[in-house]
Amino acid sequence: MIWRAQSRKEFMGAAGPISAVVEGNGPLVILMHGWPELGFSYRHQIDPLAAAGYTVAAPDMRGYGSSAKPEDPALYSIDAHADDMAAIARGLGRERWVSVGHDWGSPVAWRCALRFPEQVAAAFSFSVPHRQAASITANEWFDHAYPNRFYYMRYFQQVGPGEAELEADHRDALKRVYFSLSGDAPKDDWTCHRPIDDPLLKGLTPPPAGPLSFMTDAELDVYTAAFVAGGFHGPINWYRNWDANEAQARAYGDQRVRQPAGFFAGDKEIVLTMFPGCVEDQRGLCDDLRLERIVPGAGHWIQQERPAEATAALLEFLGSVSL
Repeated sequence: MIWRAQSRKEFMGAAGPISAVVEGNGPLVILMHGWPELGFSYRHQIDPLAAAGYTVAAPDMRGYGSSAKPEDPALYSIDAHADDMAAIARGLGRERWVSVGHDWGSPVAWRCALRFPEQVAAAFSFSVPHRQAASITANEWFDHAYPNRFYYMRYFQQVGPGEAELEADHRDALKRVYFSLSGDAPKDDWTCHRPIDDPLLKGLTPPPAGPLSFMTDAELDVYTAAFVAGGFHGPINWYRNWDANEAQARAYGDQRVRQPAGFFAGDKEIVLTMFPGCVEDQRGLCDDLRLERIVPGAGHWIQQERPAEATAALLEFLGSVSL
């Protein structure tokens, strides 16, 4: 089996159960995935972390896989997801834990550090740096950064079109998204100039025939089965809370992460293009940024594209943290 059904546990979050694969014994590390993924995205990290003496929880985040999928977009704010992660720690009887995130899981990991400063011992992010809350609305930012042109976050604001497009052929949509954001695709393929009323997939460089370089067809089938069963509505709802998320972040004052922090990304990471200067800004927001590493040639799916390097960096970071 590719995945471990036998080690899956359920934890009660505020909006319903959160399902996670749990392995190992020792200090707790929670691995938070992004869009459009699953806890399965950390399949290369779980065994090495467990072997190194950690308890690893890799949840399907709210809206995904085997976890609760509420319909209301307002139930997908970053604070709500952070509370789900705290519910996992409570369910495992842990008072201290490390938050690790990728993509949308990264803002959750950073938020956990702010929301639970006594419980979260350290925070580590793949791909998405910690940033300070914006002072403008989502629509203002979309229009400023991507005036009169397609931008996927703007496209996802309306309920329906994104879901219909991606669910027309779940496997093809996932493969296109995964390839376009990887280091194998042309740099910044995701944000190339195109008409504002385009759909998402039309403008992406088509993937080559055969398996992706960082994902077998059997692994792609695991993702496909989960999204056929659960759909894209919950996952896209994560994008429909920009203004609420920024207001929540501002409530934490200076938004500084005071715990030990780490960051690991590829130099073809699209987030670094969308938010110029974000790596430098992060240095001013983290009091103890003890690991920062950018990998040449790697794209967005860093822990899958470069699994050995990503795992080694995370273990290096964890080894420097007092737990």
